[in-house]
Amino acid sequence: MAQRFKIDCNLVDDRRTLTAILAQNGYAVSWGKEKRSGKTGYVYFVEYWRPENE
Repeated sequence: MAQRFKIDCNLVDDRRTLTAILAQNGYAVSWGKEKRSGKTGYVYFVEYWRPENE
């Protein structure tokens, strides 16, 4: 399995831009969110990795 990396990114427009840049450079990309430890809010992130077929 390919190693996955995460970049924290709270603004939706920033996530869209980051996703486009990573995809254009050959990365597989997904969005996600995680609950903050001990808090009520979420941390939004962009996760990316190199597909294994390359």
